[in-house]
Amino acid sequence: MVKRCVHDVVYDLLKSIQEALRPIKSRICRASNLPLDRCEKVLELMESCGLIYSYFSEGRRIYEITERGYQYMGVYEKLLEAFPVSHEALTRRDF
Repeated sequence: MVKRCVHDVVYDLLKSIQEALRPIKSRICRASNLPLDRCEKVLELMESCGLIYSYFSEGRRIYEITERGYQYMGVYEKLLEAFPVSHEALTRRDF
């Protein structure tokens, strides 16, 4: 099992929101492979940082990415390009 840092989790959630047809919490969390309780905490953090916003539609909370969220995704992707290190390499203890 590979552990993800908070930046990986935030990016995965942003990608899930971007790709979802109707980005509600349960779908976002399932797509990001996070339990609902942890996912909810990270979504609240992301909303407080201005990466996402939410609104109610048909009795459901819908999540959308803000401009700042898209900027975060761009920076994260550039970092991955600049430092292409696999998770397996990071988990080994021989470096």
